[in-house]
Amino acid sequence: MKTITKLVAVVAVSILAVSAFAQGFPRGGGQGGGMMRMGRGMGGAQPAAMILARKDVKADLALTDDQTRQLEDAQKASQDKMMSVFQELRAAGGPPDREAMQAAFQKLQKESDAEIAKILKPEQQTRLKEITIQLAGNQAITREDVQKALEMTADQKTKMKALQDKSREANQSVMEKMRNGEIQRDEIQAIMAKNGKVMNDELGKLLTEAQKKKLAEMGGKKFEQKDEEGN
Repeated sequence: MKTITKLVAVVAVSILAVSAFAQGFPRGGGQGGGMMRMGRGMGGAQPAAMILARKDVKADLALTDDQTRQLEDAQKASQDKMMSVFQELRAAGGPPDREAMQAAFQKLQKESDAEIAKILKPEQQTRLKEITIQLAGNQAITREDVQKALEMTADQKTKMKALQDKSREANQSVMEKMRNGEIQRDEIQAIMAKNGKVMNDELGKLLTEAQKKKLAEMGGKKFEQKDEEGN
């Protein structure tokens, strides 16, 4: 499961900084936990596969041994597809196009979510969505289903997109500094977490009080986070 968790986190990072990933972004053995923490620090609505890798989430959902096995099999298959797609995008030489990679991985994520939905019970799917929203905070509004539920306006979505672009640029700058030796790898988590907090706060300013209340309700009962490493 650690390998799958690490890959999903790497994919999340690659969408924000393709060039950094293509040039050898850290993903070696033993770094799964660190990649998970980085994924959380970067914020946003994390993929279901990443969230389901957390022990505290598994406990909250009361997954059976059979469900856990099925999820591991499904996630292994998703891992293989992701690596295959990434290799295809790199085949032409040089860093793959960020938008092409993002589109490809979004498609794979939807396929992965569909497989996960077949394994989880309806009540588990509902709870997983609630936990996803809680963990994402205001950044949950980057999800289309959340935008629809909150009835976000075109103006709000435009401003949200501008904030996403700025956040992406900031994170890409961090990767560039790491490659240039200006910062160390172990400094990235804290920087990403800071950037993520700024993004979360700014997104919150876009919402009306009614939308903030609705978002909180969509998160359901409080999720007790107990597993810091998530693997």
